[in-house]
Amino acid sequence: MVRKQAAVLVDERNPVFTTNASEQLNMSNADIHQLYGEVCLEPRDEVVAGSYGTWTLTYTAGKKGIATGGRIRIYTDSDSDRATPQMDDSAGADYLTIEAPKATQIGVLVQSVLSVVLVVNGRALEPGEQVAVTYGDRSKGGPGFRSQTFQEARHYFWVDVDSAGDGTSVTLPEPPYLSIVGGTAEKLVVTLPSTVRVGEQFQIQVRAEDAWGNPAAAYRGTVAIQSEAVKVPTERLTFNKADKGVQWIEGCTVTQTGVHRLTAADEKSGLTAQSNPTLCEKTKAPYNLYWGDSHGGQIAMAEKIPDFFQYARDVAAIHFAGYQRNDHVLSKRDWALQQAAERTYDQPGRFVALPGYEWSANTSRGGHHNVYFRRHDQPIRRSDHGGLEDKSDADTDLYHIQDVYEAFRNSDTVITAHVGGEHSDLTYHDPALEPAVEVTSDHGTFEWILEEALQRNYKMGFFGGSDSHNGRPGNDTPGFQHRRYSKAGLAAVYAPELTISDVLSAYKAKRIYATTGARILMHTEAAGHLMGTEFTTSEKPQITVFIAGTAPFESVELFRGLERIYNHPVDCGADSNRVRILWEGASRKSSYSGVIWEGKLMVTGRRVANVDKIRFDSPRSRVFDVEDYGLRWYSVTCGYRSGIILDLVGDNDGELELVVNTSVITGPLYGESGINPPRRMSYAPAEKVAVNINLTELKKGPVTMEIGGLNRRVTVSLAPTPQDAGEVKFSFADPSPNPGINPYWVRVVQTDMEMAWSSPIYVDHVAQ
Repeated sequence: MVRKQAAVLVDERNPVFTTNASEQLNMSNADIHQLYGEVCLEPRDEVVAGSYGTWTLTYTAGKKGIATGGRIRIYTDSDSDRATPQMDDSAGADYLTIEAPKATQIGVLVQSVLSVVLVVNGRALEPGEQVAVTYGDRSKGGPGFRSQTFQEARHYFWVDVDSAGDGTSVTLPEPPYLSIVGGTAEKLVVTLPSTVRVGEQFQIQVRAEDAWGNPAAAYRGTVAIQSEAVKVPTERLTFNKADKGVQWIEGCTVTQTGVHRLTAADEKSGLTAQSNPTLCEKTKAPYNLYWGDSHGGQIAMAEKIPDFFQYARDVAAIHFAGYQRNDHVLSKRDWALQQAAERTYDQPGRFVALPGYEWSANTSRGGHHNVYFRRHDQPIRRSDHGGLEDKSDADTDLYHIQDVYEAFRNSDTVITAHVGGEHSDLTYHDPALEPAVEVTSDHGTFEWILEEALQRNYKMGFFGGSDSHNGRPGNDTPGFQHRRYSKAGLAAVYAPELTISDVLSAYKAKRIYATTGARILMHTEAAGHLMGTEFTTSEKPQITVFIAGTAPFESVELFRGLERIYNHPVDCGADSNRVRILWEGASRKSSYSGVIWEGKLMVTGRRVANVDKIRFDSPRSRVFDVEDYGLRWYSVTCGYRSGIILDLVGDNDGELELVVNTSVITGPLYGESGINPPRRMSYAPAEKVAVNINLTELKKGPVTMEIGGLNRRVTVSLAPTPQDAGEVKFSFADPSPNPGINPYWVRVVQTDMEMAWSSPIYVDHVAQ
């Protein structure tokens, strides 16, 4: 494969292809290796995600050698969060070294976390001579090179060779790769279907996860299952090598109606888990509740798409997923491979692979939108061909989101808006095509776009997704990437059956709701009309709400548009020996709007006995320097609430001295006046907070420091009393509905800061 290199720049959104022309050489792989060289990688053992190691990639020059000015580029197709190689601290982590004939004077350019370029500046590299590149050289005492944090069966090391130094490169075939696997089990996850009937058989998943959210492949524990109403064929599961951290239990049933959960415990390791709630009814309801990730994201190499869908179905245990590749890098070949994978994995009743793609224009042209088809093998119409060499079908491009609406009008296509690489501009909206907006994803939680939809009087439903580039739809975590700040959200849909048509019909009807990833069970209706419905009445609307949580409730709020009209009382209690510190907010109403929180806490009069973390979605966010009378933390968030709980011991009143420094993500573009790639994140120092709080004062209520910006604040309070997950059921009659359309929706916040948002019920109130 020959490629003409355009420039030594890397677009981190699309890390593989940085060339602008290519033609397939009419040569065998053996011939290419003979002429242009071979490469090997050692060691090739499985790599635990996020671990440190040392790997040496050795290039042996072919018959052509490499002339002065020639280049060797080593890169990966993964949107990896592995370490960026460094060359100035030989005793530090991620140290990169090069061994080559001295006279060749090899220069090194680290383009990004994804790509390293070697340049021959001296004499030519002769045939048979070698260049060895060591990632994580430990010879001077360094810990090695940090691997990426997400599992991947084939983490390739691609090598391009520009042997003549004229800009024409050849990609060596059969690149070496590493297998990245999950590490030590840190938690158990138990997943039940959310709705079942008495006596109906179903399956349960038990999963062991590592600190980064991967299945803990090496887990060999025995898990005891306990439940009174949920009957399982086996009450003890022993994990072996073939399970790779995941087991399914078939033939489970529920014997009585109501809400049920089960628990799992590995007594030896101390790991425990409670399942999500399942609602058992005596007879079949009109709709089942299915969980999915319609915006499951993408991966750079189309051959890995089957792994994407397999993860969604067999590991994340979701019912549907959409592979949504950015259209401007989605080639005809890749589109064909994607469609083949969608057909293979679309199994009605078991799993739905939603056909579609991400229309990926920048915000000035309408912003990124997700496009879904009810049928397989539909043609793609891109926003542009900017990342593609083959532009033969560029005449089918749709430049602006209004062109997209026009092109798909009167079709069975479904379009959704979101905040991702470029946020959707809700100035533009077609209610017939665009029924819903994504409010939470790997990029963060974006209540501002939900609020904007309501302000504009759009009738849109709310859902969650991942927008993952790590191949983990439905269960992704942000790892070390500073472009993603949150774990994956989920979409819950009420649909009669599990098919493409029924899932997309649920989106169209807005029978959907969003969560930050927890399988919170939620049902809202008014006069028998389910969420998403529009109806007319002269009566005062009465909204009925039922919620079963995965943790105790912090708040359950009913809104009419942007106005909170009812706050359902929940008894969290307060523990005078436990203090909770929460921080929340985003840098702006846009994509890439995360906030970095660096905190320092000193305690006098009491001693810190324990620290619990709340929604530290990645080990990248951490608590450290923990002592009896103080600690520090580093946290990266976007929109949602994160925090810590301190268990304090001692008889004195005690005082907290709190200092928090913030930095904000200011923008993702740098280069060519900040318009075009390379894509980089940029940061700016922001507000600083300092406050002293007497613990006795917290008994009067929380202390909140408003920082500014987009709901940025720090709140200190007594922590809720530990309780079990529970249920809430209430009806509320609006005493003063507005004339015309009233959107009624519910927001749920749990004490673990997991959230859920129901789609509105649109009540057209006509005065009597």
